[in-house]
Amino acid sequence: MGEENSQIVLIFVISAAVVVVLAVILILFLLIYQKRIVTQENRLQRLENERQQVLLKATIEGQERERQRLARDLHDGIGSLLSGLSLNLKFQKSHEDPGSKQARFLTEACDMVEEGIENVRRVSHDLMPATLEKFGLLTAMQESCDTFNKGDEFKVHLAHVNSPYSLPRETAIGLLRIFQELLNNTYKHSGASEVNIQIEYRPEGIRMYYRDNGKGFDIDAMNSEGIGFKNIQSRLMVLQGTIQMNNANGKGFEANIEVPVISKENKP
Repeated sequence: MGEENSQIVLIFVISAAVVVVLAVILILFLLIYQKRIVTQENRLQRLENERQQVLLKATIEGQERERQRLARDLHDGIGSLLSGLSLNLKFQKSHEDPGSKQARFLTEACDMVEEGIENVRRVSHDLMPATLEKFGLLTAMQESCDTFNKGDEFKVHLAHVNSPYSLPRETAIGLLRIFQELLNNTYKHSGASEVNIQIEYRPEGIRMYYRDNGKGFDIDAMNSEGIGFKNIQSRLMVLQGTIQMNNANGKGFEANIEVPVISKENKP
């Protein structure tokens, strides 16, 4: 009887051990399977992010090519046409009595055409900033600031920290467009009278600190509805950059933008 009990106990122990081993194997299998699922999901998410980046980059590059085409058409087409019209009007004016009604009319017409030429030149330059290609980001940004600084009611101040260095063309264009978008939003919507921008050149990348003294923006609305801000986000996604925004209790709008010069994948 004792021997039978011992056998029963032994069988029970062996059965329990087998169950435990099977349970451990099952748990390990589930953990491995779950890890594979997570890895696959991460891989799919990474591929989707890369696909979105490629699409955004292609879209932005297409926009820049279209800007260049429009700039050339404005400069070579409408700009040349207006310049020819201006010469003809000035020639006609030179043959009129300076005090005559016709001379006064031609003077006004010449002034209007010259204003049109200046507007075409400005728009063409905004679409394709040659200064950026020749002299770099800071000079192109300062040129945009000078356009706004012509009046007395709105002033833009640009400063930089550390020695400037050459940037990849894509990075320079992206930062310039982001800066222009922020500046236009401030000028049109914030009621600000002053904007301060600081560009900090770091070994790992560029930091742009932007601040105005206006009434601020509804950041949630900007995130959900603002087309301009969506353009900023798209450019930052392509550049692998980040933006942090803050409304200083109705005392202004602040944005802190950081863009790496070297892509994250290639960093040591």
